[in-house]
Amino acid sequence: MASKKVWVKVHHSKTGEVVVAACDEDLLGKKIKVNDSFSVEVSKAFYGGFLVKCDEFDKYLEQAGIVNLLGESIISYLIRKGLVSEKAVIRLGEIPHVQLFLRF
Repeated sequence: MASKKVWVKVHHSKTGEVVVAACDEDLLGKKIKVNDSFSVEVSKAFYGGFLVKCDEFDKYLEQAGIVNLLGESIISYLIRKGLVSEKAVIRLGEIPHVQLFLRF
């Protein structure tokens, strides 16, 4: 089975913190309806760096202090690896979302 692809973007804050954002390939540029009065745009500016296979994502975790994940493929992949707890997953509408804080 071929690995699904995700968009990954690495951000560097003014304080030196590294934030890695990743979303499933099909979510980039879409609006997610959270409820009747609120929706979230899956922004190319935040998530749209480059496209990688889920199993190539691990190397980006090594440099991250904060990780922002959006989508079934990337989150399921990291749950299977034991790096994300199912209890940490929230939903934006129907889409799973997780934030990880790896370094303080």
